[in-house]
Amino acid sequence: MTRCMPPSIDEVRIYFSQKGLSAAEAECFFFFYEKKGWKNKNGASFKKWKHIAYHWIADVFKYEPWRFNKDIH
Repeated sequence: MTRCMPPSIDEVRIYFSQKGLSAAEAECFFFFYEKKGWKNKNGASFKKWKHIAYHWIADVFKYEPWRFNKDIH
């Protein structure tokens, strides 16, 4: 099984920007998972970083929807 490489911070910034979130939010996500070594609580590496980013963004939208750029959505 091949392991996907962790994203660069620029890839994360672009992805979050496309979803209407700030670079600061992207950096929070990136550094949170960078500190964890891009592994889950069981120590397994994540296969798709966009999958965990999607859930991070969904939580922001659910609990703090005012943080989204309304021009994008």
